Amino acid sequence: MSFVDRTMSRRQVAIASAAGAVAISGAAVLRPTFAQEASPEASPAEGGPPMPPLPEGATVVAEGLWNPMDLAFGEDGTLYIAESGIAGGGDEGPPEAAASPAADATPAEAPPALVPGQISAVAPDGTQSVLTTEAGGVGIDVFDGAVYVSQGGGSVEAGLIPRPDENTLRAVDLASGEVRLVANLGEYEVENNPDGTDVNPNLYGLGITDDGTIYVADAGGNTIYAVDAATGDFSLFAVVPNLTDLTGATPTAEEAAMQPGPRQPVPTGVAIDAGGYINISLLSEGWNGPSILAYAPDGTYTEGVSGLSMIVDIALGPDGLLYASQLTADFSGEMPAPGNVLRINADGSIEPVVEGLMLPHGIAFDADGNLFVSVNSIISGPDAPLGMVLRFDGVATPA
Repeated sequence: MSFVDRTMSRRQVAIASAAGAVAISGAAVLRPTFAQEASPEASPAEGGPPMPPLPEGATVVAEGLWNPMDLAFGEDGTLYIAESGIAGGGDEGPPEAAASPAADATPAEAPPALVPGQISAVAPDGTQSVLTTEAGGVGIDVFDGAVYVSQGGGSVEAGLIPRPDENTLRAVDLASGEVRLVANLGEYEVENNPDGTDVNPNLYGLGITDDGTIYVADAGGNTIYAVDAATGDFSLFAVVPNLTDLTGATPTAEEAAMQPGPRQPVPTGVAIDAGGYINISLLSEGWNGPSILAYAPDGTYTEGVSGLSMIVDIALGPDGLLYASQLTADFSGEMPAPGNVLRINADGSIEPVVEGLMLPHGIAFDADGNLFVSVNSIISGPDAPLGMVLRFDGVATPA
């Protein structure tokens, strides 16, 4: 039985059923135990198969996180971290206690059955704190004095417990700390099912333009929404085409044998470039073909980078190049193979810039081109290593 089979019923990454996609679902719980061979700062859990050491050049800038997902910088240089939390349920049934942790609780003190998402912050001087326990999730960005975060959701068909504020977009005012609902995008998927497949909302990455338009990927619904940050008004921006409808998109032999037929795209990351294009990464697990689509503001798209797999986030570096976070190089074994961060060069070639990362997810750059990446992203839970954010200097130094 593979790592996926044993642990993914209540995880961010789960093998979907006969419809044929690797769906990214909303909450995570881990059953096996791990030991991390890392630096002294890593605080490893005891027992179980070892996790890889941290790559050379890694500096730990945040730790003790509950499923750290995407990252974003504020104007003052503060790094904000979306944490999706952990939850019980799925095959084991619902947890008996589902209380939220106290506002001042550390991860070690929080109840293991359910830890709702939160947003952590790392100040420019390195001080780590919790911005709010009233909001958390997957995608995150900062605009006009507020942090915006998308909360995903689990599959109702799998018997999962709905998360608080599931499949909504929320904002945290940085001056007052007030949390407000911006838009309930999950309701639109449930009521309209734009892609015509299974009804499975699961909000994921997001990006914000200079005029305050928030583009949000629904990984389960295979859609992109455009939301007005000021009013919360939103529209369906695009239904992402199936992988089978994209040029040259074919499954690997193993994937074709396991899941024949049309394959859902599972949009994950959002990165808006200087030309105003909305770049969307596709999970593309087990497939060859386009992995990133570049959408113009009118909703038309061009097929960009091909041949990537398990891409969960993308970001523009200050060098003007696109970078992608690959969750794992192989999810079929007893333990997932380490993932990496890839650079997409101007000529379309792809090169790894950091390798040997355990389940990396969110990536972001500071103004100097230093790379920040969240790791241990979908495995936080009892007897598991908590998440961290690592820094790698000089990866995307501006020209």
